[in-house]
Amino acid sequence: MTDLNHPKGLAIVTGASRGIGAEYARALGNRGYPLLLVGRDEERLQQVGENISRDHRVAVTVKCLDLAQAEAAHQLFVTAQQCNTHMAILINNAGFGLYGTFTDMPMSRIRAMLQLHITTVVESTRLFLPHMIERQSGAIINVASVAGFLPIPYMAEYAATKAFLISFSESLAEEVHTSGVTIQACCPGFTETEFHTTAGYRPRNPLRAQTAEAVVQASLSGLDRKQRHVTIGWQGWVSDIFSRFLPRSMVVRIVGKQVKPRTPHTSSPSVST
Repeated sequence: MTDLNHPKGLAIVTGASRGIGAEYARALGNRGYPLLLVGRDEERLQQVGENISRDHRVAVTVKCLDLAQAEAAHQLFVTAQQCNTHMAILINNAGFGLYGTFTDMPMSRIRAMLQLHITTVVESTRLFLPHMIERQSGAIINVASVAGFLPIPYMAEYAATKAFLISFSESLAEEVHTSGVTIQACCPGFTETEFHTTAGYRPRNPLRAQTAEAVVQASLSGLDRKQRHVTIGWQGWVSDIFSRFLPRSMVVRIVGKQVKPRTPHTSSPSVST
């Protein structure tokens, strides 16, 4: 394992092999942070790491790790400790989507989503946060989604886990607000990544999708201002209007009609990043 010993401290990015995670890695590398990049796709992860190391002249450690497995958070923490520098930023970005009728979803995939989106994030935060509080500096960004603002039929599990992440992040942010540590819930809307392809769902007629680069720029700009909640994209604005002015029962029906599969649909294949 590389001995980084860097004054900026280590930035850890999960789901770093593609999409938003890879953009976080590039942006933090550009800011001079040494990196620990984690994902399941070892070949793509290595390529991202090599490109960042070459372009930004920072030390990059890559770790192939399935964060949907039990004890994955502990493995992540041990790997970060072996980098021999303090842990400055943790980006909990790894995730995947499921689309279809709940009763058609394989239990194994539901269990993996709950483990990855909730249990691993909570355990990782519990492991990393005390060290940041002790140093009176650091940041944790939990990548949620505007899907967490509303119940979404046919993506019930995904929306519920993202709602948990938003609530969890905002609650902890208040707990630690005098400690020098910032906790942020980043809530992108429809973003041009491989996420929707692997989930088997693409939103109908989106007004405009933002890029992963735009999501990360907004998130890190918010972090610079110690912003606890960052919403990116027109879907967040629409969801806020819906939740403020329409009865919840009506919102669920409207969203359900928009999301409902047009043809008979079983659970779709999906992969975590």
